[in-house]
Amino acid sequence: MAQLKATYKEILTISLPLILGNLAWTSNGVFDTIFVGNLGKVELDAIGFASIFYSVLFMAGFSFTRGTQMLVARRMGELNKHEVGNIIDTTIIAMLGVALLFFAIIKIYTHEILGFMLTNEDIIQKCELFLSYRIWGLIPSFLSFVFIAFYSGIGRTPILAASVGVMTFFNIILNYGLVYGKFGLPEIGIGGSGMATAISETLAVLVLFLGTFYKKRIHEFYLFRFKKFDTILIKQMSNMAVPLMLQSLAAVGGWLYFFARIETILGKDALAISSIFRQLILFFTIPAWSLGSTANTIISNMVGQKDFSGVKDAIRRISAVSLFFAILSCLIIYLFPTFCIGIFTSKQDAALVPMATEIIPVIFVVFILMSFTNILFNGVISLGDIYIALGIQIVVVIIYIAYFQFMFTLPFVSTFWIWTAEWVYWVSILLACLIFFKYKHLEVV
Repeated sequence: MAQLKATYKEILTISLPLILGNLAWTSNGVFDTIFVGNLGKVELDAIGFASIFYSVLFMAGFSFTRGTQMLVARRMGELNKHEVGNIIDTTIIAMLGVALLFFAIIKIYTHEILGFMLTNEDIIQKCELFLSYRIWGLIPSFLSFVFIAFYSGIGRTPILAASVGVMTFFNIILNYGLVYGKFGLPEIGIGGSGMATAISETLAVLVLFLGTFYKKRIHEFYLFRFKKFDTILIKQMSNMAVPLMLQSLAAVGGWLYFFARIETILGKDALAISSIFRQLILFFTIPAWSLGSTANTIISNMVGQKDFSGVKDAIRRISAVSLFFAILSCLIIYLFPTFCIGIFTSKQDAALVPMATEIIPVIFVVFILMSFTNILFNGVISLGDIYIALGIQIVVVIIYIAYFQFMFTLPFVSTFWIWTAEWVYWVSILLACLIFFKYKHLEVV
């Protein structure tokens, strides 16, 4: 699978293991919310906000390795395997440095950062407790991102599904044990959920590392030789990775501010409902994000081949597959709304279920818009126009924040109307991408 042609078979071969793997990966947050949500409303609010806070770090690391994935895919398109190992080795060193930096910042400044964004001291304390354990998974998760970039870039993704399958199994068992004090384990509450996820992420990266040796990828792609720290390569990677990191930080940062304003203005019930919506969106849009990663691999591979004529067809095919999954997700939630929402709430907070159910249609529109807009946006990135993508992201986040800030000033403001900010976000990106492809000369990459 060195040179790709964006057939539906190739799209599904690459994306289905990624979808399964990302389902398992995202389920970490889902199961954290399920187990902790049964402890009470404060814990539900805290786990929702702390998860978004942590995802800022998560997305920064993951975005860095997206650049690695595209470089690997380009080398595969050029039939230049021997350079892949140097790319991966250099990324490992860089990611360890970034992970240690983030670890130190969170260890030292967690309370100050949370206190700046939240007002409820109970929620702040619970967030701190969760993060004090969760942060230990930062280094293994950053190493996992390198393996994800490698296997996605070469178009061989089944091992990713296997690793996150192991991660999910242990996360469920350890969450139940450490949150509630089962299986002879200590009862740590919300902190136990953070510990469970950190341990399961460590096991996942171990599976990826051992699997790479078992499949003899180290010889095929010249991995783990660490001959020298390639400063030219790290500069090239940074030119790709830094804009991608800033882009993701802008997006997740905007969402983090969105949730902070909901807690401040609309209160804890609205924040709890929004936390449920966040989990529904993260879970049911996994196919769209996975297909976005598939687009990065296929389009970057085509650029390596200099097959520019097939790029737009590739985007159309991947978008069609993504739209199919979005419609399927809407159908599942429409048929089983009480189950999909109720799984994230405790018995004492059952009153939140009908309140959240009434607002479900707002996220159906999000699913549909995101399904093809995300593919288009990843197309912009994969063609090498990373700074244009960053510019689009920054402008759109400004529009997004301005919109929901305005909505908060209206007398009829409610959770439903606040969440229409997501419509504005995705429509704005869609329009920007359509303008880009209308005027982009694909031969100039």
